[in-house]
Amino acid sequence: MKKIVILALVALCLLPLAACDRTEERVEAVSETFLNAYYTAEYEKAAACCTPALAAQVAKGARAQELVPELAEKMKEAVRSTSFKIVSIAVDKDAARATVRYDLLVPGLDKPVPKALQLQLEGRTALVDRIE
Repeated sequence: MKKIVILALVALCLLPLAACDRTEERVEAVSETFLNAYYTAEYEKAAACCTPALAAQVAKGARAQELVPELAEKMKEAVRSTSFKIVSIAVDKDAARATVRYDLLVPGLDKPVPKALQLQLEGRTALVDRIE
């Protein structure tokens, strides 16, 4: 009987840790989807990962490319040659926010460019709401 009680207590103690891991996994998945789409110039797909306010700004980038097709192709090539690496994820459940720090790897630069995303957390949803 003692073993069952101890196992139940251990499970209860680990439950919050498991929930935190899932939140961090969701944040990482949304961030990777957003960054992959953004840095391959798939702005509509990137906008789907954003809050409405940021989605409108990201969509403006897509519309701007439609105005000057020649410039758009050059921009897409430059963006596609850029990659990223997620460095850290910090989840603040009390504030319903997460910060994802990543390095932007730009060809021709010796050092990565440190960048960050701010995500808004609502229930099981994480949406990018700021690019730093």
